[in-house]
Amino acid sequence: MKHLATDNSEILKGRPFTFLIAESASGTATLSVKSIQDFAINQILCIGDLGSETTEIIKTHASTAPTGTTITLASNLVYTHTPYTTVRIIPYDQVEFSHSVTETGAKTVLTTKGFTMGSLETIHDDLTYSSGYYFIRFKETVTNSFTDYSDPIPFAGLGENTVGFVIAYALKRNKLDGFTDWVDYKFCMDEINACLDFIAGKLKGWTKLFKENEIIGQTSRGTYKTALPSDIWEDAGLKSVSDVRMGTSTGLSRKNISEFETDMEGVYHTQVRTAAAVGATTLEVDNSYDFPDSGSVDVYVANTLYTITYTGVTRSATAGVLTGVPASGTGSITAIIPVDTDVWHGEDEGEPDEFTVDDSGNLLTWPLPDATYQNLNIYADYYTGPTKVDSDSDTLDTFRYDSVKHWLTWVIRMQLKNDGIRDLRDGDYTQFLQILTDYIRNELPSQRKKRQPKLNQISY
Repeated sequence: MKHLATDNSEILKGRPFTFLIAESASGTATLSVKSIQDFAINQILCIGDLGSETTEIIKTHASTAPTGTTITLASNLVYTHTPYTTVRIIPYDQVEFSHSVTETGAKTVLTTKGFTMGSLETIHDDLTYSSGYYFIRFKETVTNSFTDYSDPIPFAGLGENTVGFVIAYALKRNKLDGFTDWVDYKFCMDEINACLDFIAGKLKGWTKLFKENEIIGQTSRGTYKTALPSDIWEDAGLKSVSDVRMGTSTGLSRKNISEFETDMEGVYHTQVRTAAAVGATTLEVDNSYDFPDSGSVDVYVANTLYTITYTGVTRSATAGVLTGVPASGTGSITAIIPVDTDVWHGEDEGEPDEFTVDDSGNLLTWPLPDATYQNLNIYADYYTGPTKVDSDSDTLDTFRYDSVKHWLTWVIRMQLKNDGIRDLRDGDYTQFLQILTDYIRNELPSQRKKRQPKLNQISY
């Protein structure tokens, strides 16, 4: 048997509410409330508090709108409700439980039932399956729409390295049966992510967060900029990038941004602002200030070099124009030049042999790849950041997940018993730090690299 349950409090949080100002007897279909603000026809209401045996879910009338202090219901009340009972607008009134043989396979609906608001959870015990995966989603019966499915819940339960297991552990250690107003699901999820960030920040690069030989793009003539992967730890500066290679070449030299810019001294660069047609006599670019009053520029389209001559410049930092381009012949525009094509003057082509990272999340390489080095994969070795988690079935990418268990147990205890003030002498925090220290001690030997001796700045 598989025991499935939902946390009923999730549909109540942050919802508009009011209070009864008079008793509403069972068998009647109206409510007298303090305010009808936010209330309308065809809404789902929860009357009463979670866990009370007389709490019930009921709809407002489909055509009679609330007026004054009266809300008209779609059916009669089952229970009598006393003055000052809370009346909340909720988005869903049913739970659907489904099963699938695989995580991504077709789903079979096991049952759909109304929320059991007299309990903290709505429960379904499945006696049909003994393997596979379960899914839960909420439903509202006004327009019969659903939420997205939950993450797959394995029959065997969540593993010890999953978020759900860690949350359950920390709640139990703090003698909690479930979430509270001050320790809810979002609080736990935020703190787990904060813990992962804290761990990652204690060492420049963790082996478990290192990716090798990742293809991040391909070389193209006239292009020196490649976007860094979205999962890189830090996308500004060289801190997270260990090595860069192109094709079968050896690693490129690392340069800080100032050294890289020195090597590009005398090179002018901008981009095409408006696509240029064949035979156009102007070339509209972004920033035209650095270009000579007349001369030529190079553009590369589909790995082909085109040299364009011009006789004048309209200066602008955002709307520059190179004028006097010949309509035909030498120096004319003989191919359509798309928007954002790089425009160069004084550039070098050849085998790229150095790289840096700018402050906008881009890998820069130099010189520009020539025809011999075009269409090569760009490989990077880099450190990722900790993967953000947002659901119970997410696995923790720390290799000793128990550190996160102690962190979460600690912060929940501080939230409940110490007004949220973090006591760094707490036993679980001390245990967390000890585990983290062990992490770092075990990581450091693998990060030590042999270094070549240097004498008078000459490498041997």
